[in-house]
Amino acid sequence: MDHDLGQEVYAGRAGFRFPQEAVVPETLTKEFLQVDLVNNLDKLAEDREQVLARVKERAAHSDRNLLKRAVQEYGMVRTKSSTLT
Repeated sequence: MDHDLGQEVYAGRAGFRFPQEAVVPETLTKEFLQVDLVNNLDKLAEDREQVLARVKERAAHSDRNLLKRAVQEYGMVRTKSSTLT
């Protein structure tokens, strides 16, 4: 599922933007947190390449099926195209 930016509603000349709420599972898993980290990589102050390398290293030791499902359900397009899975 791709995450869109929400919707805009116009009332007369005024436009209102309602951002879509983040999709988060009821129980946080390490696979979801890895996907979320890659989704928000641009917002981190740390070195992106170093963080991505560390995530890939940890992904190699994760359950591939659970990680693949988390990427499909919660990953943004960039995350889905990464070599995370």
